[in-house]
Amino acid sequence: MKGRSTAAPKIGLSIALAIGLVTAAATWLAPADGSSTAAVLVLAMPIGLVVASTLSPWLIRRAGRTLGVTSIGTEALERWQHVSTLVLDPFHSLTTGNLVVTEVHPIDPDHERNLRWFAGALAHSYDDPVGRAVAKLAGRGKVSNFAQEPGRGIRGSVDRHPVRVGQPEWLGFSNEDAPSPIGTTVAVDVDHRPLGRITVADEVRTDASHQLDLLRRTGLTPVLAALRTEAELERVATLSASPAWHAETDPLQLARELTVGGESVGLVHSRPGGSVSLLAVDSADYSPVPGSADSVGIDAPDIDVVVRAVTLAARAHRAQQRTLRLAWALFLLPLPFAALGFLPPLVAVAVAAVTWIVVGSSSAAEFFSLRMGQGSNES
Repeated sequence: MKGRSTAAPKIGLSIALAIGLVTAAATWLAPADGSSTAAVLVLAMPIGLVVASTLSPWLIRRAGRTLGVTSIGTEALERWQHVSTLVLDPFHSLTTGNLVVTEVHPIDPDHERNLRWFAGALAHSYDDPVGRAVAKLAGRGKVSNFAQEPGRGIRGSVDRHPVRVGQPEWLGFSNEDAPSPIGTTVAVDVDHRPLGRITVADEVRTDASHQLDLLRRTGLTPVLAALRTEAELERVATLSASPAWHAETDPLQLARELTVGGESVGLVHSRPGGSVSLLAVDSADYSPVPGSADSVGIDAPDIDVVVRAVTLAARAHRAQQRTLRLAWALFLLPLPFAALGFLPPLVAVAVAAVTWIVVGSSSAAEFFSLRMGQGSNES
């Protein structure tokens, strides 16, 4: 279990010490005139600014942790306000991580049912991504003599019929009339006779199109890019209703190229070690730096996590600005009255204390608004 953050107690202790110091100053200056009262306000009111500038970021980070955001760079919220395009790899963000059968090609159309049955029944005995996808074509049959042929496929008997599923070359299939090069294709033979081919490909999330729409509502235009073939990427783009996509393209390089117009471009960047960040690419020679000031760390590249992180960045920046404006307004408003002598020093301290409470309450309200707003956006 992770240790609890000590940021909030430190903030509270700092405010308590400040209240004690200001109260002591007010007591010492109590008999004085309006100028001394103004001095008390000058001493006391900036604490509201301190609350706004320390409590708000802490609450934003706390909200982020519940939404899959692991870190927020010191410049990230400001930088992301100038991002209008987000480049992402759809095979990391828009797929489930599983494979699904996309095409079934029997040599004889009358044997499609047999192709599905024998291949699916045998595949139940092979626990790998291709095997799990093919296994969904049929229930479990009576399998015997099951064996793996490394690099080639699997073989066994289904209801006493010898069955092989694997590389088309292994089973003697010709390349003529082969299906389109999307995903992985395996061949099937039964009783030593070729039965047909089955193609599997990445399973696209059922909510991919909806999540991309949510992304567009934040003001970002999603652009898909991957080092995959045009046919593979076109399939994912079609299923996710994404009109902007670039095949056989490195996402980072594309983001760099899109900054030619002087605009910052967002990028969902996955590192080999597994860490994922949202980066604001701002130049053609931009180089990703772990934990940089402009990055937002997330716990997965999944599109729903990306949408929550981007939405948080936009809403949190606005919330932080509102809280700071409130703190400045409450700081400046009493000063004329204090300078004219309408506020005794002790009353000035009370006014300052109310300001601290209002600013702290505003920060807390913005925190709950961020969390509730994320829930409403996903519905």
